[in-house]
Amino acid sequence: MSEGFASYSDVSVEEFVRKIEAQLSNLPKQEAKVAQYILLNLDSLSFETGSSIAQKAGVAEITVGRLLRRFGCSGMKEFKQMLRQKYSISGEALRTQQTEMPPSLRDQMSAEIASLHTVYCQTTELHFRSAADYLWESETVYVTGFQTVRGLAEDTARRLSLARPRVRYLAPHDSMLGEWIEDAHASSSCLLVIDVVPYAAECQTLVRLAKEQGRRVVLVTDEYCHWSRDLTDVTIHAPSATGLFLESTLGLVAALALLINETAMRQPDNSAHRLREWKRNARKLKIF
Repeated sequence: MSEGFASYSDVSVEEFVRKIEAQLSNLPKQEAKVAQYILLNLDSLSFETGSSIAQKAGVAEITVGRLLRRFGCSGMKEFKQMLRQKYSISGEALRTQQTEMPPSLRDQMSAEIASLHTVYCQTTELHFRSAADYLWESETVYVTGFQTVRGLAEDTARRLSLARPRVRYLAPHDSMLGEWIEDAHASSSCLLVIDVVPYAAECQTLVRLAKEQGRRVVLVTDEYCHWSRDLTDVTIHAPSATGLFLESTLGLVAALALLINETAMRQPDNSAHRLREWKRNARKLKIF
């Protein structure tokens, strides 16, 4: 495979899978373990290596290569090429799929793409860089969200904690802000708030309280938010009106992912170390 350009195997994943399914009952026991693992984990195999597949299937790594060759694949390199071919979408394929969509879905998709474009364009602007500065430089970062985006806030807190230390999910109703009692580092902390229309009544109250205590406040919200300008240090707007039954959160998810990435890139070696430690702990817990 040449560097920098896609190269695909002549054998398709679908054909490879059909061959395995047809012969599964006749395979040697160890190869059958590998085949079963492949069939059950097709969507995540692009992240695997021959060694990791062998470990999870409970076989020797040489068994993985033997099974791949049995069904016409020279090894993991060619197998990865097959997966790339399956999950990549060429421009022609995308155009074909678009023509098969109902007009309403095409319009919604265009609106979603426009929302992502708006979010990505903000990454070059001062307010976005300032938000990343606060998330990296603060002693502690608190993350909160209400109602329908509470889960998104919890997820963001977990992900941000992989990029930097001392990140806490804040549930004001649950803890009554016990985390903020006599907080000696209030002036060096940051509150990251996620909120959408209809805005939670306690959101503005919490933001005002945070500012009274000297905390920085970063708000990630939709295009309808009218109250943030005078209350927050930075506001990032993500368009949400894309024609769906409920307002879309795709732009919010993208904005938060980009903020986490920008934070991690402030000290990439440190963030990479934290990610390695997280994976090491996960392996010890036998989660994956």
